[in-house]
Amino acid sequence: MISGIGLGTGRPLGQVAADALGSEAGLLADTCLRADIARFEVDSAAFQFALERTGDLLKAKQASPAISSMLKYYGAELNKRRHELLMTAGGSDALEWESERSRGGDAARGWLRTKANSIEGGTSEVQLNVIAKRILELPGA
Repeated sequence: MISGIGLGTGRPLGQVAADALGSEAGLLADTCLRADIARFEVDSAAFQFALERTGDLLKAKQASPAISSMLKYYGAELNKRRHELLMTAGGSDALEWESERSRGGDAARGWLRTKANSIEGGTSEVQLNVIAKRILELPGA
């Protein structure tokens, strides 16, 4: 369930960034941010496909019990990246905490919430240990 947070909701990142930073000929003016958003979108699509594949493996009773650790880890990390990009796109305005313009600090509060997502349900470090031992079959420390 926690892994689903990596999919995010709401408007596409590119649109949010273009609204905040402006666009040139329909493209986000900040080329570095545009590249970061493109990388995120590719990773997000890959994660969606991984979730679908996992569903197929579960139906066929072929999924590793540790696959939930993989999905939880990557979903939480993807969600953190998404909110980092939202904060970057929002600039200093995204740091506002209580104004109407920032809708009560939605961006800042969402960004801070992602830190908890990587802790609840097993920290990212614990998930990586489970993946190392159960999927990659690496020896324990």
